[in-house]
Amino acid sequence: MACLNLPADIRYKLENMYVVGIIPGPKQLSLENLNHYIRPLINDLVDAWQHGIKFSKTACYAIAPVVCDLPAARHIASMAGVGSHFYCSVCDCYHKSTCGRVDFEKWEPRDRATLREYAEQWRDAASSSKRERLFKAHGVHYSELWRLPYWDPSRQLIIDPMHCILEGLVQHHTRYLLGLTSESSTSTSHSPAFECDFGAIPSGTMTAKEITQISAIRTLLVSHVGPGNSNQLEECFGKLKSALSHKNSGPLRFACKSLHCMPQKVGRTLKIDYVKALVDWRRGQPLVAPQKVRSFETAEVLDRIRNIIRDTATPTWLGSVPKNFGEASAGTIKADEWRSLITIYIPIALVSLWGAGTSHPSDELAIRLKTILDHTMELVGAVYLACARTMTPSRAQAYRLHIAAYVGKMQKIHSTFSVRPNHHASFHIYDYLLLFGPAHSWWCFPFERLIGIIQRIPVNHKFGELENTMLLSYMKTARLRRWLARPDCLPAIQECGVLFDRAFNKSATNFTLEPAKDPMNDVVKVADCATTSAVPADLYTLIRRQTAVLRATLKFNGVVYRKASTHLGNSQIYFYPRGDRSVTPVPASIKYIYSSLTGELLFAVQRHIPLDDHTVDPFSMYPDFPAKLYLTDLETRLENAKVSWVVSHFARWRVSDSHTVILSLSRD
Repeated sequence: MACLNLPADIRYKLENMYVVGIIPGPKQLSLENLNHYIRPLINDLVDAWQHGIKFSKTACYAIAPVVCDLPAARHIASMAGVGSHFYCSVCDCYHKSTCGRVDFEKWEPRDRATLREYAEQWRDAASSSKRERLFKAHGVHYSELWRLPYWDPSRQLIIDPMHCILEGLVQHHTRYLLGLTSESSTSTSHSPAFECDFGAIPSGTMTAKEITQISAIRTLLVSHVGPGNSNQLEECFGKLKSALSHKNSGPLRFACKSLHCMPQKVGRTLKIDYVKALVDWRRGQPLVAPQKVRSFETAEVLDRIRNIIRDTATPTWLGSVPKNFGEASAGTIKADEWRSLITIYIPIALVSLWGAGTSHPSDELAIRLKTILDHTMELVGAVYLACARTMTPSRAQAYRLHIAAYVGKMQKIHSTFSVRPNHHASFHIYDYLLLFGPAHSWWCFPFERLIGIIQRIPVNHKFGELENTMLLSYMKTARLRRWLARPDCLPAIQECGVLFDRAFNKSATNFTLEPAKDPMNDVVKVADCATTSAVPADLYTLIRRQTAVLRATLKFNGVVYRKASTHLGNSQIYFYPRGDRSVTPVPASIKYIYSSLTGELLFAVQRHIPLDDHTVDPFSMYPDFPAKLYLTDLETRLENAKVSWVVSHFARWRVSDSHTVILSLSRD
């Protein structure tokens, strides 16, 4: 747990997070059994809400959001899983067949009082069979969370965008829709052997269970059979017959009627007759799907992405991604790597291959590739907006429009793939952005890092003991960190803190070498004892001084800037010319870091030359993807830039000898 009253920069430090407990494995608990583990926490929360807790003064506190991935959200709230017809805990959308809806204006939030009533009915049911009937009807078990008088799952049960968007939508789109992995580029396991449509089901003729069975029958019939010899094929058809035999007669009859293969039998028709008719019909259909021919060469796209990963100049604070992306040896791609891939490398690659100004063998192929590109860029725009560190109603609205366009066009463009629960859940990220602000203040990245730290604690692998070891080790570490951070900590102990950081924090640096900063004036000054050097000729034309303090590195607010000859990626900045924030920031490269007469450290920068009016910029079509095409050359003229004028670093990839893509890395 994290305290939302704390400022965002210290909210998720280890010493400020609360580990409630560690649930023993190795298996996941059932919906009912989880209540026993969260009951002590709920007891405290109920007391804190009703009576308050006294610290320096009495204060009431409560749960704001409960943030989880989709399966965990249903688990903690004791609601039906995402594979059920109750696939959404936020709105009234019902039945799996409606999962692809994009008419979000018509969705109504689930009623809190009604959900509480259903949960209490389940809790008070006299028998397990009655509980089962209630759960099938309403999709709700009783959760200890309902003891909190303010609990409202439609507003407080939050689907984490890290899991939903980055590890859900982005991974699915990249691996399966685009096929940008070594395994998915050749696999046909996600596509049916052929297309088959049963037509509309007459309303009122079947129960919800029978409607579900119709969908299952269709899936069975279009599944791959074989390939193999005759014995193997008969074994496959036998399995199909067995699976169909478990379906009700009504759905089987509807399938036979829709496929025009009704049993030709005098007298009463039994369920087995419908099953045999369907199996015989299936024998006459294609056994497997033909080898799918993609609109593009997957190998070409992967090569372009890998080249961009290798050749793009980026700052050191930006996390790396596997240079062999798309191969099995790249390992499991983490959420932050997916974010970098979908917001930097993949869109640059696709726009450079398929965007405006590119050539293709035929107009038809060009249109097809442009359609796939535009669809991908809808997702890219949504990810950019969802991950932004500032949020406004207009940004949230733009995010939802991107998601609606992305989901709405998906089955038309990629007809062999169906909509997943994550696609529907991504619509509700809009609601969470309006309720709780920017995603970075409440998503699961800090908690996942904490889980990783706890998992690396040495234990004896004995359930019943390892949980206690993990918890106590974490508490000792958090207390030590908090003690070292206290302002009244003895200087000798603070020295131990420096050693502690160097031993256990790989990113810790020697801060004694960094120039001091004045937080009131956003000015970085050099020490009085700094040594001056002779200035180069081009810098002399700017500052008109023979000597100055020259630096290779400057660190401000935790961000490292370097001159281009030291580190190209850290030298690439967007800044406001002359500090005027009313104009558009411009990209430039830091050539020198020098001190003024007052001791202030300044940048001497060279701007990138913009395109002429006759050159097409393919990135201009996507306003929520902040990339632009510039000339490769820099202006020869130097100009000053203060560190407080800098907006962000940028990534740079050379498209050709004359043109370069520049992508702002601002998270705001």
